[in-house]
Amino acid sequence: MKNKLPPPADINVVKLELIRIKIILEDPNKLRVTSDRKKNMDTLAKLGITPAGCITYINSLTYRNYLSGPGGDRDTNEEDCIWEFGTSINEIDVYIKIKHEIEDNILVLSFHEAEKPFVFHFT
Repeated sequence: MKNKLPPPADINVVKLELIRIKIILEDPNKLRVTSDRKKNMDTLAKLGITPAGCITYINSLTYRNYLSGPGGDRDTNEEDCIWEFGTSINEIDVYIKIKHEIEDNILVLSFHEAEKPFVFHFT
């Protein structure tokens, strides 16, 4: 029986991926935020953040914010490209799901209020 979530990544793998993401986001044109999800747009509006403003919060992520990944994209069957993080913004727990695309673009699939408590692997 296959587990729903992959096992946690090694702490150094998480740190390396965050460095890679932050280097990519030095070019803001490399960021896309899924805007067709109402809960993403509602959370951004509630927090007063533009989609481009997500870069600030992604850049503040550390290995301590890591929830899971790398995982596969169920829509495209790409492997090891989905990463999940949790953070607090203005006292609101925010779930962030990022896809590191093959072309070295970053797609924010989720940026919304957490729907369940975070389980951090590295504290």
